[in-house]
Amino acid sequence: LAWTFYLLARNPEARAKVQAEADAFGAEGPTSWAPEKLVYTTRAFKEALRLYPPLVIMGRRALEPVEIGGGSIPERTLVFVNAYAIHHSPTVWPDPDRFDPDRFSPERETGRHKSAWMPFGVGPRVCIGNSFALMEGPIVLATLMRNARFEIDPERDIEADAFATTRPKGGVPAVVRRAS
Repeated sequence: LAWTFYLLARNPEARAKVQAEADAFGAEGPTSWAPEKLVYTTRAFKEALRLYPPLVIMGRRALEPVEIGGGSIPERTLVFVNAYAIHHSPTVWPDPDRFDPDRFSPERETGRHKSAWMPFGVGPRVCIGNSFALMEGPIVLATLMRNARFEIDPERDIEADAFATTRPKGGVPAVVRRAS
């Protein structure tokens, strides 16, 4: 969520679209999962996960010998998959460092390789919290934006600190004001 707020601060047009969805809930705000009311908010959240995936590297063990890129990997070899590199590869994502929530519109998601976006892993070992995070993130984002205004310096570059997860080094400094 911190990365999403940071990216929205740097992209006023996207922020306005997320704010409009949040405000459309009225005084009560979102009270349950309503994906049809959080379409753009969900796209913005997914794009933040692409740019700053929680898991940078995932380890897997080859179950059988396999050839990748002209090289041989023997059975039982530990292989590391770099989600961050895949998410920032221009061969996978055009203009990969640009924040573009519309990458996750239905027409642009169709036909994309299932391993092109893997902030929670992929396949049988995908994070058990994947579906919950994709539901919770947009709801929390809309609830917070409905009730508060986050002022983040759009000119400030926040560095990613990737240890176990990708987190903002030093946090994302913000002034938070109650929405009027």
